[in-house]
Amino acid sequence: MAAQSRSDETTDAIMRATYQALCKHGYPDTTISNIAAEFDKSKGLLYYHYDDKDDLLTDFLRYLLERFDSNIKDEIDGDPYEQLIGLIERILPDQLDDDQLRFRQAFFEIRSQAPHSEAYHDLIVQNDDLLRSELTSVIERGIDSGQFRSVDPEQTVDFILTMSIGTMERVATLEDEDLYRRNRRSLIEYIDRQLLEESDETK
Repeated sequence: MAAQSRSDETTDAIMRATYQALCKHGYPDTTISNIAAEFDKSKGLLYYHYDDKDDLLTDFLRYLLERFDSNIKDEIDGDPYEQLIGLIERILPDQLDDDQLRFRQAFFEIRSQAPHSEAYHDLIVQNDDLLRSELTSVIERGIDSGQFRSVDPEQTVDFILTMSIGTMERVATLEDEDLYRRNRRSLIEYIDRQLLEESDETK
């Protein structure tokens, strides 16, 4: 059953409960019952809106995408370099606590189901397209303003996304914090080297 009409407060509560359940149990072991245990309202309300885990997680992915899109639009007029680093920070936070790591592990478990679920696949593609579009827009603004070198924006974004998602997938799989920090630092160094204009002294 598709989610029924409900208040924003109820939606936020359901999504918080879903996040907490995914952090605790991971994707394979998360169930409607697990999510209900984290839900601070009537359990019957949760079961009224959803029949199964896949319906709920599809809504959860959509909810995350909408929030990400809304937050990005609020920042569209910022300094191109700061905005670019801010986008990287959303994917690869400087500090990754246990809950954030567990959630990313669950997210990549969901992501791995995309070939088998049209709903998951479409939302993952939408998420990647949004990231690609926003990163490209920021780099183009930086080039137009003279802050960034004249690079191929799409090629640069493909590398940044591949490096970011690959780094997060590896830390989610291996739980190697040193690898995470090294790769994150290397990505920032790549952005500085690839995009920032050379100083007068080095021209």
